Parts: sequence; C-alpha cells; structure tokens
Amino acid sequence: MTVYNDNNGSIELIENFYVNNNKSKKKHNLKIQVKLTDTGIYLRHETSEGSHFTEQLIRIEDIIGSNCDNRIRKRLRGGLGSCKRIRDDDEAQHHSENNSDNDSKDFSAYLYIFAYIRKEKPLKRERVVRILRFRSFLSFEENLKCAERWHNAIKVNKQLSDDKKPLLILLNPKSGSGKGRQLFQNEVAPILKEAEIQYEFIVTTHANYARDFIKQHKDILQHYSGIVVASGDGLFFEVLNGIMERLDWRTLTHHLPLGIIPCGSGNGLARTIAYLYNEPFEPKPILNATLTCVSGKNAPLDIVRVELANRDKYLEMYSFLSIGWGLIADIDIESEKLRSIGAQRFTLWSIHRLLHLRACKGKVSYLLWREDESIVKNEMGNISTDQTINETEAKPHSILKQYHDFQDDQNDSDDIILENNEFVDIISHSSKKCNGDSWQSAESRRTAYYSLAGQSTRSQRSITASVLGKIEAANAELETQTLQSSLPSLNSSLPESWNTIEGEFIMVHAAYTTHLAADCLFAPDSQLNDGIIYLVIIRTGISRVQLLNFLLNMSSGTHLIEAPTSHIQVLRVTAFRIEPQDSDGIITVDGERMEYGSIQAEIFPGLIKVMIPNISINNTECVNEFGQNKDKCEINGSP
Repeated sequence: MTVYNDNNGSIELIENFYVNNNKSKKKHNLKIQVKLTDTGIYLRHETSEGSHFTEQLIRIEDIIGSNCDNRIRKRLRGGLGSCKRIRDDDEAQHHSENNSDNDSKDFSAYLYIFAYIRKEKPLKRERVVRILRFRSFLSFEENLKCAERWHNAIKVNKQLSDDKKPLLILLNPKSGSGKGRQLFQNEVAPILKEAEIQYEFIVTTHANYARDFIKQHKDILQHYSGIVVASGDGLFFEVLNGIMERLDWRTLTHHLPLGIIPCGSGNGLARTIAYLYNEPFEPKPILNATLTCVSGKNAPLDIVRVELANRDKYLEMYSFLSIGWGLIADIDIESEKLRSIGAQRFTLWSIHRLLHLRACKGKVSYLLWREDESIVKNEMGNISTDQTINETEAKPHSILKQYHDFQDDQNDSDDIILENNEFVDIISHSSKKCNGDSWQSAESRRTAYYSLAGQSTRSQRSITASVLGKIEAANAELETQTLQSSLPSLNSSLPESWNTIEGEFIMVHAAYTTHLAADCLFAPDSQLNDGIIYLVIIRTGISRVQLLNFLLNMSSGTHLIEAPTSHIQVLRVTAFRIEPQDSDGIITVDGERMEYGSIQAEIFPGLIKVMIPNISINNTECVNEFGQNKDKCEINGSP
C-alpha cells in the first residue's frame, strides 16, 4: 500500500487488487489499481486483451459513505462484485493458482463504498457499490486495519465534520398520502445507514407538536448537528417558528442547518433546492433529498418576517416559502379535503376554482427592490448579497473575553478600570432601540463590545464585580432580543417610498423560493439568498382562458410576463402589505391558513442555514488520475 499526504490535508492511497475475469476464454485475473485522492476513487483496470486499460472515477462528492465488514453480504442493489487485494510478491503465485476464494479459513476484511453517481441523460442519481477485499495477512484484525485505513481516508478526503452529534429527524406520519413512516423506513433509513449518519427519530402526534418540541427543548445545539423534516413544507414551517421563538434563536440560526425530505404533498422547498443546484428530483424525490441531507453542506436561506392583525389580535411569525391571498391560496387550503390523493389534489381543485372564480377586495402596498443596491442590510449588519457570511463574524462576541484579551495584551503595569458612566453610555447606545419586537444587529453589538475593550479604559488593573455583573447582564439581554423590523406597525401609515394599488384582485401571491410545490415553478429567477420577494398581482378583468394558461404554465415557469399588463404585474420587492376590505377570505403563509386580516412582510437575507447538495462546478467532466480532462474515460497504454 502506498500512502501520500498532501499539503491540503487530504490523503492518497494506492493499492493493487485482482478480480476474476470469467467472461474471457482465457480465464485469468484482471489487475485493478485503486487510487484514492481528494478528487475521488480511481479504478484503473486492464481489458481482457491486456493491450490497454480503462479507468473509472467515482467522485468524492458522489461517495456518501463506506463501512467495513468481515463477510460478503447478499448481493447489494447496484453492487458490482469485489476486488481482492493481494500482496505484490504473491502476484505470480496468485495467477498460477487462480484465486483462493474457497479457502477453508478466510481472514478477509471487506470495505463497502457507497456512491450515488450523477447521470446526465436523463438526469438522475444511480447507486453504485464497490467492494474491496483485503486479505494480505493471516489475521482478520490486521486485514481489518487495512480496510479501516481506507475507510478513514475517505472520511478525511470528504472533509466531513468531526461533529458526532446525531441529526434530529421529525416525521409527520399523516403527510402526503399518509405513508410517511413507511417511506422513511424503506427509502430514507437505508441511505442514512450507508452514510453512517446517527439520528434521533421523532414522529409528531398533533398539529404544532414540532413547533413546541423545538421551542421547549433545552440545549438543542449541544444535542444535534442539524434538524431534518421528513414531511411537507408545513412541518418545516413549524420547526422554523419553533426556533425563532427561542431565546437562543440567533445562535441556532447561525450554527444549526435545517434539511427537508419531501414526504408530503407540498414540497416546494425540497424542489427549489434541487432546481437551483441542478440536481434530480423526480421520479425519486425522497432519495435525492436524503442525499442532500447527508452531504454535510449548507447555504444561507432568506426568511420573511410576517405580521398579521385581525381586530385586536396581533401575530408575528416567520416564513420561508410564500404568502398568498386569493386564487392560489384558495386552491391550497380548499383542496385539503382531497389530501388522500396526494399532489393531484391541487390540479383538480384548480379546475373547480376556475369554474367558480371569486375576487378579493382590498389594498396592496409594496417596497420595490433596488437592483443597483449591492449591499443589503440583513440581521447581521451590512453584508454583500454575493458574499458568504464569515462564521467568526456572525458568532456572538463575549464582552468578558474581549476584556480579558485586551488585558493580556498590555505590557505595562498600569491598572485598568472601566468607569460606570462610560459603561452605561455604551450599553444604552447598543440597546436604545430594543423593545418587544425589535433588536440590534450583531454588527452593532460587536461595535459596542470593541468600544468597551479599547476606548473605555483607565490606568488601573482591577475591575469591580458590579461592573462585571452589568457586562454579563448586557450580554444576556442582547442574546434574547427579537428580530428587528424596519417596517411601521400595521396600523400606521406607510412611507412615501412605498407604492399602493387598491381595487379588486383575483390573487396576490408572494414567493421567495423558485417552487411553491414540486410541479409549480412560480419564481424561476429566485435564489436561496438574494433578498428578493417575487410579488405577483392579478386583477379582476382577466379572462378565464388567460387565467387557465397562467396556471398551466406555472409547471414550466413560463407564466410570468416580462412586462406588466392591465391585469398581471410581477414585481421584485423587499416588503409588502395586504389590507383586505372584505370580511371573509383565505390568506396563507407557507401553505398554512391564517386568520383573515391585514398582513405585512419583510425579507431578511440569509437568516438561516439550509442543507444543500454536495456538488462540484465541473461535475460532469471525466478526469484521469493525473488531473487531465478526458472526453472519454478510457486511457490507452500498457498496464
């Protein structure tokens, strides 16, 4: 075995294996060189004539896991046999004696490598299993060490996190057609096992179970590496709002990624992620979404803060998908009675609603997104929309740590003391806008911390316990503050920078993901973290034929017009407000029906992290082991 350690921390292993060539008239064993690099696993083997060799690459991002065993299992789905390791000095004897599969004592150790190879035409993931047999030693333990060396090297090259905490998986057994539990056991659990993913599995028992569980669970970040929802978008909505109702919501949104496996009938988020990363979805959405959840990768996702008011009741919640008023919201909610037939319920009820069309009377106001604005203010301060967030900057800074770090850097013997009046000024400045529904950004808080450590100092070496207590109290207060909105309250008038339309509407629908459902490409240009709400307004006067075409074209994303008409407008906004003037109707947030009344929403770019596929830019290229691009994965030459 040859071992190389690259400067980038990856490991290279090279080993020769042999496999029976039963197809050839001249029965002999083919030599296969297996090479592991940070790119993937290369298998270079001779042809039956021995005049040239071919090479296969299993990309490292396509490998989901591996494990060691002491036996050959029953033939696995997608398995292609085993390669048998033998020492180089025994090669001649190996060829003359054929192979020793039937030895009375087998001390072999086996390494199973599980991969899901991306195929382009048609776009799909194909399961492949490679089995390496290690038998150089007359001891299973020694052979197992060789197999484990490869097993651990694969983990290193995949750059997997050392976090041993399990995933929390929440399943709604009634989602979709009511087969959620069966789908999980048959399609999800086997992949989790192959990827060596530990998980805690919880089945919800009633509405808002997941929301309450997440909200009340102590030390959730210490217990889990991420949360996966095995259901439709409704359960994800519960989990999101459970997180945002916690006192430590800011820490969780920065460090706890969320994933979704589409076991429900409304699978807009799962379809959006697959669409944006050009990953397959149908006909196996559960398979492909599970591969996303075991990838170990995540990306920022925009979240919308929603305020609702009805009579004297005020509600605040958080949305990741869409807000609807009118036609699409009506179809989504009223088709619930057909839930047993799955996603087809949306199509059937669309026809019904077109035949019985109704209008909504009210007022729609919106704040346009400025395309030339390169910097978008989000909850962590001023961060460019095309930049990733530096994790160290996003973490809360401890004021005590800032103080001690500063103190340790001083070379003189002068003491340091923090005057109470300066401390009060800084704390009041950092929290002067805080109230029940607002908070200061992490950037503002960090500035306050640095001011304490660097400017508000005097020449003394002690600091009183009372001041330390105030510092700790200030940190605790800042951690529990809620998300700050820049919008006026619902009962207040809007600024002049807003636009307003008043009249009768067939529908108003706002989306911030590409898909509202698996077959509904509502906002094709949307991105996970672009800070844009796509607001579609359809006014009365549109014909049923035009409306039918609009609904039919939503499956392909060709329903949105390039220029506004007298009946349809497509707007890119950062905030909007809907004020119904009729007494009855349907308003939905992420497919969940809300109490009818005024509603306003504002987008916060990249507020949470969502699990994404593990893909490379040149995912479809074929590369040989020397890093040279090849149009065909065949390399001529002597073996």
